[in-house]
Amino acid sequence: MSNKDISIQKFHTIIFDFDGVFTNNFVYVDDLGRETVRCSREDSYGVSILKKFISKSNLRIDVFVLSTETNQVVIKRCKKMGIECHIGERDKAKYLAEWYSKNRPGLPDPYAGTLYFGNDLNDLPVMQKVDISFAPSDAHPRIKEVASQVLMARGGQGFVREGIELILGTSAMTQGELSEFISNS
Repeated sequence: MSNKDISIQKFHTIIFDFDGVFTNNFVYVDDLGRETVRCSREDSYGVSILKKFISKSNLRIDVFVLSTETNQVVIKRCKKMGIECHIGERDKAKYLAEWYSKNRPGLPDPYAGTLYFGNDLNDLPVMQKVDISFAPSDAHPRIKEVASQVLMARGGQGFVREGIELILGTSAMTQGELSEFISNS
């Protein structure tokens, strides 16, 4: 797959799973039973530059998190990153079919033009349908088999950022182009 195949211009929807994508897939539990997770600011900055690029380019791209997790930490982290969040969705494929019907009703195949970031078996049905999917290097083996690309970073350790930079084409930018891109992001 060439980088042209994964240019941001190709997408109308970008979806992220949360656990194992924005996190290292670990949960920390204190003596009172409160759960916390570890997220990377590198990934958060990636989301920030993605949103700014979309806005400045006047593109219509929906960006959101779709998670089976019900913990409020997912909502709080997404709110801080400024992206929409849908939690507690056990059947992601069914949820997306309904979401597309409501939000992208005119598309003959809404999965074409969709980029999905996922890491575990509950992402499999969606990853088998979407146009392009990214998996972190520590994803479940079945996810690695179906992913369009398995990236070098692990979940929660720059995976989201790596994928975003790939679709934005930052690796092909000259130093001057990169400096301008950063200053505009």
